[in-house]
Amino acid sequence: MPHAPTGRTVVTQADIVAGLRALGLQPGDMVQVHSSLSSFGHVEGGPQVVVDALLEVLGPEGTLMAPTFNHGSREAFDDEDEIFDPRTTRSVNGAITEAVRKRPEAHRSLHPTHPCAAIGPQAEWLTSEHLELRTFDARSPLGKLVSSGGKICMMGVGMNTCTAAHVAETRAGARCMGYRQLVRKVRLPSGDVIDARTVLWRGEGTCKIEWQAIEAEMRQRGLIRDRRISEAMVMLFDGEEMVRATFELALEMCPTCPVRPRRVT
Repeated sequence: MPHAPTGRTVVTQADIVAGLRALGLQPGDMVQVHSSLSSFGHVEGGPQVVVDALLEVLGPEGTLMAPTFNHGSREAFDDEDEIFDPRTTRSVNGAITEAVRKRPEAHRSLHPTHPCAAIGPQAEWLTSEHLELRTFDARSPLGKLVSSGGKICMMGVGMNTCTAAHVAETRAGARCMGYRQLVRKVRLPSGDVIDARTVLWRGEGTCKIEWQAIEAEMRQRGLIRDRRISEAMVMLFDGEEMVRATFELALEMCPTCPVRPRRVT
C-alpha cells in the first residue's frame, strides 16, 4: 500500500467503498455512522471522500445519518450565548460528521445539544420532530433509524461513541439521565430564539452497562461484523438488535444503580 510523507497509509474512495461493501453495507441501507477520519490513515481528499464513499455504497435509495452534536463545547458556536443554530453550529463529533452537516442536501434536526444530520430519501423524516421530544426518544432521529431497520457503522471508533445505547436507556427509563431537564437556547428557522429542553447528563458515578458490557453482550450474540479498512477497524451491526441487547442489560442493571443526573450549577 502507498504511504503519505507522514508515513500513514494512503486511502482512496475506492478503498473505503470496497471495505464497506465487504463489511455488509448495501445499497438502500439506512445507516448511522460514528467516525474518526484520522483512524484510516491519510485519506486522499479528506472527510468529503469518506462521505462520498458512504453515499456511493448506499446508492440513491439509501440514507446516511451522522451525529452533529454540540454539547460540552463552546467552540461549536459562533455566538457568546451558545445559541444552537442548525445552519451554523458546528459538529463536535469529528471531521466526517462536519462534512455531512455542510452538504447542501443534508437535513439537520432541531435540537439544542444532540442534533443529527442526514442525507438521502429518509433524511427529512429522520430529522423532523426532534425539538419536541426527549433527546433519545423512540421518535428521535436515532430512535426512528433503529426501529426502521437501520444499521450502525463505527468507523475507527469504539462502542463508547455509539449513542444508540441511550435510546435503549431512555426506553428502559434509566434514572441516571434527567430527561428534558436542561434548558438551552435554539434559533428557529424564523430567526426567533427560544428556550428548549434537553437531557441533563449523569453526575458522579460509573454506568454499569456502558460500554464494555454492551459490546461483550453483542459479541456473545454474534451481532457485530468487523473489518479493517486501511488502518481503521470498522464495525457494522443492526441498530434495533443493539438497542434490544442494551435494553435488556438496562432492565437488569439500572434498577440497583445509584447514578443520578448531575446537578445544574
